[in-house]
Amino acid sequence: MTSDIKELTATGNVTTRDAYLALVVLTAGADAASAVLRAGGSGGTVELSVKATAGATTVVPVPSAFFGGGIHATLTGTSPTLSVCWE
Repeated sequence: MTSDIKELTATGNVTTRDAYLALVVLTAGADAASAVLRAGGSGGTVELSVKATAGATTVVPVPSAFFGGGIHATLTGTSPTLSVCWE
């Protein structure tokens, strides 16, 4: 399989196809940030929640976690950046 990487700065879809999550990197801005990753779109099943304190970065390796119907990320905080690597 080929890996894909996407960076988000706002809530949205990472991908709309079935995917295996590999790595999540959340960087907070001026205040704390959080990212909630769901399988199957914005109303889908919560599979992973990640938090980062103000100005910090949290790295979460997630080897081969399956997200049926795609990966959707809900971001909170001021100027967060979420990088997601999946196959």
